[in-house]
Amino acid sequence: MNIGVFDHLDRRNVALDEHYASRLRLLEKYDAAGFHAYHLAEHHATPLGMAPVPGIFLAAATQRTQRIRLGPCVYCLPLYDPLCIRSRPRRSIARRSR
Repeated sequence: MNIGVFDHLDRRNVALDEHYASRLRLLEKYDAAGFHAYHLAEHHATPLGMAPVPGIFLAAATQRTQRIRLGPCVYCLPLYDPLCIRSRPRRSIARRSR
């Protein structure tokens, strides 16, 4: 059985850089524990919307993890150019064995 994490970066009473660093450390722990995947939701103008462009946060996560698959959960399609969405990977970022 594969176990993954669905997440959103909710608003907290800490600085945004601290919040991101904390969540990246948590992602490292998920990776070390053998979780299969981590998916990040996209939210705008809500307390859940501290990562309005999931790809940027996930790019940072690739620098800190080895095996866990990373991917966005939802795209708010009206906010994107269709060609931009089409050019993105359709699946989680797969890890190659090193």
